[in-house]
Amino acid sequence: MSKGEGTMTVKTYLLFERSSGRIIGTHSMYDAGTRSYRARPVEEVRRVFGDFLRGKSAEQYDILEADLPPGQKHAGSSVDVKGGKLVAKPRLQVQAERAQLQGDGKDSVQIDIVVLGEGGKVVKDFTGELRVTTTRGRLSAPGGRIKGAHGRASITLTSVAETVDRVWVAVSESSGRCIPGGVSFEFV
Repeated sequence: MSKGEGTMTVKTYLLFERSSGRIIGTHSMYDAGTRSYRARPVEEVRRVFGDFLRGKSAEQYDILEADLPPGQKHAGSSVDVKGGKLVAKPRLQVQAERAQLQGDGKDSVQIDIVVLGEGGKVVKDFTGELRVTTTRGRLSAPGGRIKGAHGRASITLTSVAETVDRVWVAVSESSGRCIPGGVSFEFV
């Protein structure tokens, strides 16, 4: 472990896809003799990931060395391939102008999805495929698959002819580079 401005860090190696920055695996080495984490040559780390990398092109994957707080999970992070650093994943903000629909099978509401990056700013270059699922009701796109453009997308939810106290609509991005989002409704 190293100390930097009062915080402890662990030398961590992140295996990631070069095309998307998606983290595939992590590795840290604890030295029991010194009771600390230590750095390793990148070639040693490649051997650690050897089973996964076997048969895959070296251009597909790379390793990033990072100093992370102990126990930090990487699920909410990805690698900025151009910048060569660990960054927070964009998140999918899901919202609608109202949360109640008439349970008549006809009432509908537009659901807006925005891809937000650092500082809550819209990721305007996002153009990925989104998957929308619902626990009840009917979505306007077949299979709930929609395409984001300029960091935004929308879909319509139509109620069913019954009363339902909680309907959950979840949105995810197909490659996993965004943190999923969701919103709830009720059919009254």
